[in-house]
Amino acid sequence: MKPAAQSVAPAPCAVNNVKKDDGSKVEDRSVSSDQLVPDSAWTVADVASYFSAAGFPEQAVAFRTQEIDGKSLLLMQRSDVLTGLSIRLGPALKIYERHVKVLQRTHFLECEDL
Repeated sequence: MKPAAQSVAPAPCAVNNVKKDDGSKVEDRSVSSDQLVPDSAWTVADVASYFSAAGFPEQAVAFRTQEIDGKSLLLMQRSDVLTGLSIRLGPALKIYERHVKVLQRTHFLECEDL
């Protein structure tokens, strides 16, 4: 009998406080390059959990609904995140720029090193 697969999804990096133009502070949760990258082992649940932990619980539902797993996440383009997931523009931009793009860049840089 095969052992149950373990989740390999990383948690997003630590929270950074960013000062907005009006002087107020907002939390910024971005991926750091030392995080594990998504691959074929990431499940839909892993991706949804990742974005929930990153501060996007409402948007994580969209990733689950659209059945985005690790492979799909690595193939996503900007337009997929901004329009394909049917989520609000502000969170979609943050998700793409601070998470999807960084995870893709990290993944493909590591693949080049192999």
